[in-house]
Amino acid sequence: MPLIGTKPANPTLAKSQFQQAEETYRQATELFKEAQNASAETRDQQLSEASELFEKAGKQFDEAGKNWISSYLHQDSLLMAAESYFFAERYPKAEDRYVRLVKDYPRTRYQDHVDKRRMEIGLYWNQFDDKFYHVNLTDKRKPWNDTAKHGIRVLEKMRLDSPTGKLADDVTMELASSHFRSQKWTEALNTYDELITTYPDSRHLYSAHLLGIKAALESYRGPDYSHEPLDKADKFFKNLKQFPEDYRRDKDEIDSMYTELVNRKAERLFHNAEYRFNKGEARAARMKCEEILEKYDQTAFAEPAREMILKLDGKPDEPTPYLSELTTLFPTRDKTAPLRKPLPEEVIESDRKEREARTAKLLESTPVEGGVIRR
Repeated sequence: MPLIGTKPANPTLAKSQFQQAEETYRQATELFKEAQNASAETRDQQLSEASELFEKAGKQFDEAGKNWISSYLHQDSLLMAAESYFFAERYPKAEDRYVRLVKDYPRTRYQDHVDKRRMEIGLYWNQFDDKFYHVNLTDKRKPWNDTAKHGIRVLEKMRLDSPTGKLADDVTMELASSHFRSQKWTEALNTYDELITTYPDSRHLYSAHLLGIKAALESYRGPDYSHEPLDKADKFFKNLKQFPEDYRRDKDEIDSMYTELVNRKAERLFHNAEYRFNKGEARAARMKCEEILEKYDQTAFAEPAREMILKLDGKPDEPTPYLSELTTLFPTRDKTAPLRKPLPEEVIESDRKEREARTAKLLESTPVEGGVIRR
C-alpha cells in the first residue's frame, strides 16, 4: 500500500540523486569560499545564496538516502545531509540527521566527526537562555523553544551514544560546568564525580576536582541533611595530591575551602552530640565531643564540645527507659535476651577509667583560635 511500509530500494535512482546532491554541495562550497574574499557589498548576498544551495543539497541527499535504505549510500547520505544543513545553519535539521546516522549505524566510521559537529551545536545552543514559554518562529538556527535545554539534551545524548569517544570527557565536563553556572549544585557535583571516575586520564581532571569541591560545599544543606556532599569533597581533596603544580598555584583557595569543609564536619558532629545530649544518651554524646577534640580541635566547635563533656560528668551512659520497672512484668519476644550477659565489673571499671583518662587529656589541650586550617 502507498505510504505504508519500507520504500522499495532503487539503487540506480539513489546513486543518480546522490551525484546531483554532491554537485549542488560543491557549488555551495565554492560560492561560500568566494564570499570569504568578496567585498562587503556582495558578501552577504553570496553567503545567503550559498546557504540556500546547502539547504537544497541537504534535501537532495535526503531523497537519495530514502531510495536505498540500509546501504552504504544511505549512511553517506545521512552524513552529507547533516553537513549540508549544518553549513546552511539549519542546526535542528542537522542534529536530527546526525542522531539518525548514529542510531541507524552504531558502528559508523563517521562517529568522531559526528561527535565534533554535535558538540558544536550543543555548545552553540547552550549559550542561550530562552525560556520554555519563548517560541522561536524566525531563527532557523535554534529550536522552536527552550534553546539552552535543547543544547543540554544534545550533550547528554552524546554521552549515551558515544561513551568512549574522543570527546566523551569534554562533553561530560561541559555538562558539569553548565550545571555549575546554573547553580544546580547537586547535578554539577554528580557530573564532576562521574567525570573523575569514568575518565581518569582526562585533561579536565584537576578542574573537575576543584570545581567539584566548590559544588559539594554549595550543595551541602546542613547537619540535618545528607553527609554525602562532604564525603565527596573530602575524596576530591585527597586526590588533589596528584596535581602538585596546580595545587601550589591555587593553594590559598584550596586551603580556604578545606577550612570550610573541616568546620562543616565539626558542626555536623556537634549537632549530633547535642541531639544525643538532649535524649540523655551521655555515652554517645561524649564520644561525639571527643571526636571533635581529636580531629577538629582547630574549629570553633572545640570549646563547646569541652563544655558539653563537663556537663556530662556523672550522668549515666544510657537514659533510664520510661516505666522500666514494668518491663519485668511482661515476657519479651527477643530470643537473644537470655544470651546477653552483663559485662564483668572489672571490665566496666577498666573501660570507665580509660574513658576518663582520654577525656581528661582532651580537656587539657589548648583551644586553637579560628583561622585557616592547614592540611
